[in-house]
Amino acid sequence: MSSRFRADGRKFALWLAAGLLAWTLFQPRLALPRPVYRYWFVLDITQSMNTRDYHAEGLPPERLEYAKAAIRRVLAELPCGSEAGLGLFTTQNVQFLFEPLEVCGHFPVIDDALAHIDWRMAWSANTFVEQGLYAALREIGKRDPSIRLAFFTDGQETPPPSVRALFQGQPGAVRGVIVGTGGTQPTAVPRYDRDNRFLGYWENADIEAPPVLTATYTQAQAQVPALPRTGLFLSWLDETHLQELAAITGLRYHRLQDPADLGRLLRAPEFAARRTVDTDMRPVLGLAAWVLLLAAHWPAARRGKRRTEEWIGEKA
Repeated sequence: MSSRFRADGRKFALWLAAGLLAWTLFQPRLALPRPVYRYWFVLDITQSMNTRDYHAEGLPPERLEYAKAAIRRVLAELPCGSEAGLGLFTTQNVQFLFEPLEVCGHFPVIDDALAHIDWRMAWSANTFVEQGLYAALREIGKRDPSIRLAFFTDGQETPPPSVRALFQGQPGAVRGVIVGTGGTQPTAVPRYDRDNRFLGYWENADIEAPPVLTATYTQAQAQVPALPRTGLFLSWLDETHLQELAAITGLRYHRLQDPADLGRLLRAPEFAARRTVDTDMRPVLGLAAWVLLLAAHWPAARRGKRRTEEWIGEKA
C-alpha cells in the first residue's frame, strides 16, 4: 500500500511540475506590494570629469565613464517596478533628459541614453557645483519630491569661487546621495577638441575669473586660495566640500570607489518606497517546479544509492 502511495505521489508531483512549467509559457504576472526605488541620476559632465584617476580592473579610468559604469550596474540590480531618469550638470544648471522610466521594461532605452552621455554635451566649461546641486533639488522638488537624487560630481568648483552659493530649500525635503567621483590626489585634466582628440592638459592660465557677487550668493567669502598663474590645472575629489553640501541639503554623501558598494547604498531601505507592482511570477513557478521534480526523484535516487552500496558490500 505504501509503495503504491509513493508511486501515486511521485506521479502527482511530476504532473504538477509539468503544469507549473507550462504556466510559465503564458508569462503570468501578479500585482504584489514590494519595495521599489525612484532615482534621478545626475552626472557632472564638465571637463574635470575626464580626469583619469580610477584604476579598477575591467572599469574605465575616466571619472565620467566610471560613474556611468557604476550607474549601469545599479540599474541592473534595481528591482522591477523601480524607475530611473538621467540628468546632466554643467556650469550652474541641470538638464533632465527624461522623466524616470521603469527599469526592467525600459532598460535598453535608459542604457542607450547613458552610453551616449559625454563631456561634449556640456553647454559651458565652468563648474559651480553648489548652484548645480541646489538647482537639481529645486527642480525635483517642483516635479515630485518623492524621487531620490543621485548626484555624481568630483565637487571641484571651477574657477574657484570667492563667494558661497545660497541654499534656499528645506534640508531633507528631497532625499538622496551626493556621489563623490574621482581620486583625492591632484591630477592633470586632459584637454580635447570637439572631435574628442587629445590636445594636452588644461593649465591654470586657461581658467576664467571667479563669479561676481549676485543675489544667488551669500555675502560670506569662501576660503578658497586663488589659482597660480602658471602650471597645469590640477583636479581632485573635493570630499570636504561635498560633505559640507550634504550637511547643508540633508543628502547622504558617498565616495564612489566600488560600484557594488554604491548599489548597496542606493538599495537601502531608507530610499525605498512600498508600491503595488506588476510582478513576473515565472521565477516563482520555475522554483516550485524544480522543488517538485527534486521531491519526485529524490526517494528513487536514495534507494538506488543504497542498493549500489549493498551490492558493493556483497562483492567485497
